[in-house]
Formats: sequence, structure tokens, C-alpha cells
Amino acid sequence: LFKWLSSLAREGRRGFFKQPRLAKNRELRLLQLITFKKLRIMANWASTSYRIEGNQKDLQELSNLCKAFMNKERPVMEEGASENWEGNIVLALGEEIGDSYIRGFIQYLELSDGLLSIDAEEAWGATDFNKLLEKHYDGMKVYFIVEEEMCEVYATNDAEGKYFNCRSVLTSYVDGEYHREEFKNKNEALKYAAKLIGRDSVTKLEVAKWNEERKNKGVFEYININGCDIIDE
Repeated sequence: LFKWLSSLAREGRRGFFKQPRLAKNRELRLLQLITFKKLRIMANWASTSYRIEGNQKDLQELSNLCKAFMNKERPVMEEGASENWEGNIVLALGEEIGDSYIRGFIQYLELSDGLLSIDAEEAWGATDFNKLLEKHYDGMKVYFIVEEEMCEVYATNDAEGKYFNCRSVLTSYVDGEYHREEFKNKNEALKYAAKLIGRDSVTKLEVAKWNEERKNKGVFEYININGCDIIDE
């Protein structure tokens, strides 16, 4: 069972799971099937946006490669992989994935005015996709911002705010309406929170107290304010 779980872990880093080779023992086989099912659905999916700078020829090659896989003009690089799996790109460029975390799927891309934009869904948080691209292409810079609301993951490597200047994210459900807003700083987020609950101003502590009061009254309403971490790579 340990060897089987280890093999699933390796597949998990790639973002897909092949049909398991089941044991002959009934109890162990049942455990395998239950585990396999849970591993496929357990991930919290983060939304990641990339802005990629580099040589125009390299950007065009990367864009063409993504489209070729997504349009099924090229076969996937590993059996069982999805057409939009980030690993297809990495492997097609001749790079090895190894222990890198590549569990992400490209949803959208556009090459415009010398900038390649890619939006992806990635399990739990940002993958190593940006690092592997920068490793392959000389002079390429990959900026990204990642958001996973359930585990409150908000992060970017764009320290100067060149493409992503969000530094505080507010998510809320108040008066039957869901809100999600991005702000350049925490103070702007707090002003918005105050407006939502009809006050002139609030502190983060007061927002937390308001959340607790709603919870104690059995009212499903909340306001969450999270900072966007700066990743130094």
C-alpha cells in the first residue's frame, strides 16, 4: 500500500491520476478505490494569472505550444494527462518535471502588445510553472498572482505592482449578496467593509467581532479581509 500511495503522490504532483492497479485482497482493494476517489476531488483550486515578458519569438513559441495542446493539435505528453495541463508545455520544451509541483491547468491565454497573459486553475496555490519557464527561456520574466479563497491563499511575486498591484482582498456575504474586491492597501479594504455594514469606519478587530456576532445569532454573513503576500523569488 505504501508503494501504491507513493506512486499516486508522484502522479498528484502532475495534476492527474491514472487508473490504479488494484490489489487482489478485497479489503486493500476497497481502500485503494476510496483513496483514489478522494484524491481526485479533494484539492482546493486556486486561480492564478500570469503576465509573461520576454523575447517576442519565445513568447510566440510558448503561445503556439499552449494552443496546440489545448486545441488537441498535439498529443498530450503523458498518458492520462489533460490537454490543458501545464506539464505538457514543460515537457514539450524538453525540460524535466522531476520533483517540481505541476498540478495546474491553463484556462485562457492571449499574446498582445509583447505580453503573454495566461490564466490557470492550480491545486492549492501557485505551481512551479513559472520557475520552469524562466529556466528554459533566457531573459524571460513570469509575474503571477494566485488566489484560493477557501484556505485564504493570496500571493504575488509582483513586488512593484507592475501588473498586479492588489495588496488586500475583501470577500463577503452581506444582505444576501456576495462581494469580492481588490484594494491597493488594507485601509481601502476597511473603508469598503464599513460601507457594507453601515458604519463610518471599522478596524480589522471590529470586523472580526461583527463576524462573531453574526455567527452567534445563526446568521450566515461574513466579511473577510486578507493581505496579499509578496513572494520573493
